[in-house]
Amino acid sequence: MKNRFICAAVTLFLLAGCGGESAPTEKTGTRGRLPITMMYSCDLKNFEKLVEETYPDIDLQVERNAEATIDGESERRLRSGHGTDIVTTNLPTGGVKDYVMDLSATAYASKYQAGITKSLQIDGKTRFIPMPGKYSGYIYNVSMAERAGVDFVPADNGSLLSVMDKVSEQGLGKEDLDNVMFAFSSMDLPTVSAYFIGTQIPDFLGLADGVTWRQKLTTHENGFADGMAHCIDVVSAMAERGYIDPSRLTGQKGNATPVLERMLNGTMFITYGTIDFFDDLNERSGEYEFAMLPFLSDRGNHPWTMVTPAAFLGINAELGEKGNEEKLDAADRILSLLSSEEGQKAVIADGGASQSYLNGMTADVDDVPAGLVDCVENGYIYNLQFPAKLLQYFGNQMIASLNGEMSVDEALANVDNYFLNGDEEDHTLVGVMAEDLIFENYNTRREETAIGNLVSDAVKEMTGADIALVNGGSVRSSLYKGNVFGYDLDAVCPYPNEVVVLKTDGATVKSALANGITLINQDSGIPGGRFLNVAGLCYTFRAPTENSPAELLDVTLPDGSPLGDGDTFTVAMTGYMAGQNGYNDNNGDGFVMFNIYSDTAPPAKNAELVEETGRTFTDALQLYFENHANEAITAKPEGRIKVVPADER
Repeated sequence: MKNRFICAAVTLFLLAGCGGESAPTEKTGTRGRLPITMMYSCDLKNFEKLVEETYPDIDLQVERNAEATIDGESERRLRSGHGTDIVTTNLPTGGVKDYVMDLSATAYASKYQAGITKSLQIDGKTRFIPMPGKYSGYIYNVSMAERAGVDFVPADNGSLLSVMDKVSEQGLGKEDLDNVMFAFSSMDLPTVSAYFIGTQIPDFLGLADGVTWRQKLTTHENGFADGMAHCIDVVSAMAERGYIDPSRLTGQKGNATPVLERMLNGTMFITYGTIDFFDDLNERSGEYEFAMLPFLSDRGNHPWTMVTPAAFLGINAELGEKGNEEKLDAADRILSLLSSEEGQKAVIADGGASQSYLNGMTADVDDVPAGLVDCVENGYIYNLQFPAKLLQYFGNQMIASLNGEMSVDEALANVDNYFLNGDEEDHTLVGVMAEDLIFENYNTRREETAIGNLVSDAVKEMTGADIALVNGGSVRSSLYKGNVFGYDLDAVCPYPNEVVVLKTDGATVKSALANGITLINQDSGIPGGRFLNVAGLCYTFRAPTENSPAELLDVTLPDGSPLGDGDTFTVAMTGYMAGQNGYNDNNGDGFVMFNIYSDTAPPAKNAELVEETGRTFTDALQLYFENHANEAITAKPEGRIKVVPADER
């Protein structure tokens, strides 16, 4: 075990018109500066400031997108010619080698630890550099444990469960409506998948059978079924006790649990997360003290923590083409500045990272939680070594097993088949786009968009309803000019929520539209997903300010006539909005006026079920392309949703 898991670090992750039209705007630099674009999962204000103070000719523009992964939206943007100048990924993969530049000859690429730069190579060339990483582990409520009479720190998974039992017996660390005590600080598939791997593999990698297993896995002589049989034992035990809700692990079957809120108000006892989440908890909490635990062994091994680069950055290969010399030089200077101690400190301050991979920069144990210090000082640190798509497929299968859809053995057999035979993306050609329909900066949650209109039109056409309401959070990606494949539709609408049709009145529809504009501004900077894209009606609202909420001003039918309060309509939406997943923890996005399913909110007064379609938004898009197979598909903003400035009366 004393080889301490120090491994090569490869981380995972029909157009109804309402009049009017808006044209897309082109990104321009401020004060004559040259704009350089990138995506990242959080604001990079300190680094942006450093770049623009160091290089007055550059305007670094960071689009916040938590899903900016090269195997997802970022890669699709690159392939379509819409990639950002600086490319962000949570895993460098060979499939992107033709879209990013070779950085091998740059001075800054050699400034990083040899192990990490070697692991980033694609065909022997360095195409990405790592951002600083974050240590992770269990975060638990020390105050609550002491209140429950716990006077020891868990040393293995059995004692960890014992602590949870003692807290639960005292009625602490859970809500009245559920028994859930554990969740993940980021309820997304990469995080959950990483946890499943991180709790199991390090416990036997330092042993002879683990070393042999890893070597044979590399050469495909064995698979995950040969070594990962116990990978979800800990979470399974929690699920059996009701301490975790497997159905909500990734938000696929309802909104993710609001972990931060519940940890702060004492209705959740423990979470898996990174040290920046831990710091945030302690800064916000006035009532509780929180501590961190490393991953715990069931084999008598030393506990360990896990760390991965927060992201990897490369340069879009288009910048190497003639005419882009200035942009290439600017992007190169930005990555060079990032690869300095000053640049690393700036992004660490922005993202709450804890470990830089830059040569000569070591972890400051003063910034490491006490529970992880021994692991960090003595090298008990595990770095994930699996491609993002494989890791996420693994996580999906394990979640399916936790939800009783298959046994662990069946799930591992599926993983091995995927590992040996490749991905299961739908490569079926479904149609052709006449132009780009762009999702960016969460625009489907703020305003009318072409992509939002297309999805709404598809849902309306599939159901034959008078009106279609599409919550903006269900639209997650762009469609690009040219051929469209099944996996593109999956990317646009990834959630499997069923489309239902209700009969309701105009007053209820107006209430829903008013609810949809309530979370356009949030402290997180990311607008709420309840904003409604529409087909079959138009609406106008006044934009919110810091001190006043958004205000619904007008709702009309496409012909301009007013939507009457007492008029009845058939309205298509997701069962999610109608309460199929309940309304706890913001499930249903507050659309209780449509509640025909849930007993966690009053039943709808003026809504009744017309049809459960058994189909999803993706199915609606698929049918739309089939029904319009003789034409290239297009859509555009046309005045269905109008935003009046807050100061305009």
